[in-house]
Amino acid sequence: MASETSEPYYRVRNFIEDLGGSMEWKPGGGPGGVWVLTLYGKTARIDARSHEVNELDRLYDTQLANPKVWEDYSHHATLVPDAFWKLVALFK
Repeated sequence: MASETSEPYYRVRNFIEDLGGSMEWKPGGGPGGVWVLTLYGKTARIDARSHEVNELDRLYDTQLANPKVWEDYSHHATLVPDAFWKLVALFK
């Protein structure tokens, strides 16, 4: 198993698990795959393709005004102050 700090989105995973949910990576469908998040009986699927910014990236703080690729986020980035509400919005 990867160490906590080397795993992609480990802060989001910890956040979801602290709320009683889960987060699982499913590779496939070309370069990338999908993150399957479950929380309070609901499921959200977040496509993660190549280097494109996705909804999980947007839960993290970045120094750039308009990030274009996932590398625009620091590996040690913190969650944005309203990460909880942004996370809940993924389960629409």
